[in-house]
Amino acid sequence: MLKTINGGSRYIMVNGGMPSPTYTNNSSGLGAGNIRWNSSTQAMEVYDGYTWMQINTSHASVGLTPDAENAISWAIKKEHEEVELERLAKTNPTIADLLNQKKDLDQKIKMVQILTKEESKIGTN
Repeated sequence: MLKTINGGSRYIMVNGGMPSPTYTNNSSGLGAGNIRWNSSTQAMEVYDGYTWMQINTSHASVGLTPDAENAISWAIKKEHEEVELERLAKTNPTIADLLNQKKDLDQKIKMVQILTKEESKIGTN
């Protein structure tokens, strides 16, 4: 049983849901306040002294925000592109050479980023 739902962040959405009370059933008779599970309607019911009334319940849903879904879709697309390039590089020397050049350039860009950050730290001290 869910007691509470805390939710929401940039990537997770939580909608609905309320703490569920614990019900006990007094099976000694049809007194007001008795609770039962109605298997026909798949719902909890309470006896009000005259008739069985369905208890409204709340359901929680947890999912990803559109930002998270877009980020995952983008990452999957990029992964497929990289796998395809690696596959092509095995049979095409030009693609293999270009991928190696790209990796070298990526490493150089990272190095320049690090040096730029270090320079800006030194400049602010």
